[in-house]
Order: sequence, then C-alpha cells, then structure tokens
Amino acid sequence: MADAGPTKQSQWQKLIDYILGYQATWIADIGVKTGLFQAIADAGSSGIHEEPLARKLSFDARYTGVWCRGAYAFQFLDWDRAKGYRLAPHMQSLLLNEEDTQFLGGRIQFNAALYQDFQAFPKYLPTGETWPRSDHDPWLLEALKNMTKPDCAVITDHVLPQAPGTLARLKEGGIILDIGAGAGFAIVHYATRFPASRVVGLENDDASLDLARAAIQEAGLAGRVQVRNADANSMDYDSAFDLVTMNVTLHEVGGPLAYRNVLSKALRALRVGGVLVVSELPYPDSTASYRDNPVYQMMAGVQLHEALVGCGMITQGQLRDLLVEAGFRNVRVADQPLATRFMMLAEKGG
Repeated sequence: MADAGPTKQSQWQKLIDYILGYQATWIADIGVKTGLFQAIADAGSSGIHEEPLARKLSFDARYTGVWCRGAYAFQFLDWDRAKGYRLAPHMQSLLLNEEDTQFLGGRIQFNAALYQDFQAFPKYLPTGETWPRSDHDPWLLEALKNMTKPDCAVITDHVLPQAPGTLARLKEGGIILDIGAGAGFAIVHYATRFPASRVVGLENDDASLDLARAAIQEAGLAGRVQVRNADANSMDYDSAFDLVTMNVTLHEVGGPLAYRNVLSKALRALRVGGVLVVSELPYPDSTASYRDNPVYQMMAGVQLHEALVGCGMITQGQLRDLLVEAGFRNVRVADQPLATRFMMLAEKGG
C-alpha cells in the first residue's frame, strides 16, 4: 500500500511548531541580551518574583512580568507560587556559560539578529546583489563573536590533542596564526592557553579589528599577541608557524579559486610538521541529507544569511578534497563535540 503522506493536521502542527520556535528564539534573545537570565541565575534555587527582578535591573515591572511568563511558557524558566522564577535545569550552562561546548546563548543571539536578512532577502532575490555585514546592525558582529566563543576551546582542548607533536611545540613556545581573527576572542584564548607561544591574527574587517585590538589590550597581551589588517588571499608567510587555524573563515575568502589560493598560502606558512585546523559549517554533500539532521536544517536557514553577505558554501566532502588538492598530508576529520561545526586536521609534510 502506497504511503498516504502527511495529513493536513500534521502539516498544520509543523507550521505551528515553526511559529513557536520563532517566538521562543526572540524571548530567549531578550533574556540573554538584557541580563534577565543572568539575574535569575544569580538568585539561584531561592528563586525570584517579578517585582524584585524588575527592581534589581531597573526595568518596568509589567514588561518584566510579560517576559517572565513567556520564558516560563517556553520552558526556559521554572516557576512556583512561593519562590517565583528559577532557571530550568541546564539552562544556566546552555544559555550563559560560554566555555560550555553546548553553549547556545550566542547562537540564539545570532539567529535573532538574522531578522534583517530575512526581511531583506525578497529585495535582493531578483538581483543577486550582496549586502555586507558591515552594513548590518552592529549587534550582528557581537552575536557572531558570542556564537563562536566555544570553538577555540574545542580546538585547544579536543582537536589539538589529536596532533600531539604540534601540541607539544605550542606548550614549549611556538607561533600560531589565526586567519580570520574576528573580534579577537580566539587569539586571546590561544595566548592564554599556551603562555609560552606567540599568536598572530589576520582580519580585514575594520569593526572586527577594533574589537580584537581592544580585547588584546584588555587581556594585557599586547607584547605577545597581535592582529594585522590583512586579506587572507594576499598573506605571504614562509615556514613561519607551528599551527594555522581557520574558524568558519575559509568560506568567506571568496569562491573556489580563492579557497585553493588561501589553503596553498596556509600550507606555505606552516613549518614542516605543522598543522592546519579548519573549522567550517557542517553542510552536507547532498540535498537529500538536509532533512536527515536538525543541524543540517539549521545550516539551510543560515545559508540565506551567508549568501546575502557574499559568503560561499563548502560541503564536508568538498573541504576534504580542497585540503588534499592543496598538498596537505594526513588529512582527517577531527573528533570534537560541536554538532554545529565540521573540523579537519591537515599537516605539512617534509
């Protein structure tokens, strides 16, 4: 008997779930951005009622109550009459702890920030023109920084142990190049984790450069860490680094020719035995796979933003092929806990 397919009711429920997800994302974004989640976390198991919460943050009591009820409805918060509101189990770690590999607070902020792209996409659909991130709401850059914060800890704590020779070099005092340093969180993290090593970051976006330089100064690392205004396509290093990292950067350097150019230059920049870590969005290799995994579904939605700002798309299989074509050896998928990343290790042979 032939499959009758989905019912009208099941399709209706699917659309309702999408609407609910949209509302939940915005309620969570408000809670992260305004400090409401943090204030409730600070109250601990004792809980806090609406009016004391509003007073603590100097917010309007009525609006605070509206938000609290929404956050309770979507199960970000628990509530009882005696204690008021508390964070639901694991929400403190998932929404507020940037060191947790399952941290989603930044991703919620990022997806809320995409409202501009979803609004603008119909306008650009007929022309195929791009809309640079620099012309977006500055909050988008802040959201991107927060969303990628767990990545560098995953690279140092989970990926680099799979390249023990390079890890030993960095502990003794090596040199790291981070291509696409963004707001500088990663280069500060690398320098902190490997205090005997020096770190160089490359970034060509002015707003991100300002954030990165401020982060270096604030961390007191100006003598050991620097960020340079440079395009990855034009970098010119020869056997200078023990580790090169590219975290969600390669797809932003241009098209396939640029990918090959940058990877070739990254290979040249490494010392013999040095390692490249490439972290990319986990796009599947076939259209049929987009329904197989919630993360792939998420990538399909994110691609509207990536395309609109002029970025390319590299599937998992394509990334493997690009690294092999560039001349890297021992190219392999890194074992790591982030479902929203696809990370590969590759080495420079002698």
